[in-house]
Amino acid sequence: MTDTKAGHNSELTPAEIKALKFHHFHAISAQKAKVEAEQAEYKRLRKLAKADHIVLSDIDFMMKCADIEDETILTDRAKREAEIMAWFALPVSFQPDMFTDLDAEPLEDRAAREGEAAGYQGKDAVPPYDASSAAGQAWMKAWHLGNKNRTEALASALEKMAAAPDEKDDAFPDADEDEEEA
Repeated sequence: MTDTKAGHNSELTPAEIKALKFHHFHAISAQKAKVEAEQAEYKRLRKLAKADHIVLSDIDFMMKCADIEDETILTDRAKREAEIMAWFALPVSFQPDMFTDLDAEPLEDRAAREGEAAGYQGKDAVPPYDASSAAGQAWMKAWHLGNKNRTEALASALEKMAAAPDEKDDAFPDADEDEEEA
């Protein structure tokens, strides 16, 4: 069946249209194969994390935190969820004002908190503050501490896991379970 719509390729012959469609078919097919391979690797990495007894929803939440542009979205949600948990008498230490005055935190304390988080995340040691300022220095000091703590704790965890008896016999079950049970 030939295309009857007028457009920028309406002057093409049926053979040219067929060739053009196959050109796009091959390009899209190749990209689809790459996407499927990346999805398989993503799934494999999640299974490895699950085999290490990591709750996958924690990883998902960490990724959401790493990508968030407006931190109030998460803090507002946490406040609402803590309040709702309190309604059901669930054990939660809820302080109604715990997210209301984030700007009251001294700049150097906030910079240190951000620097430590950046170090743990493996981000580059480039502070968002003037490097010669007190906030910039606090960020850098905390970045080094966070990076050091992350690498040391990871090395220790990997060492312990290597020394532990192999409990991963069922690390890759046939079922494609991708979520941790609550």
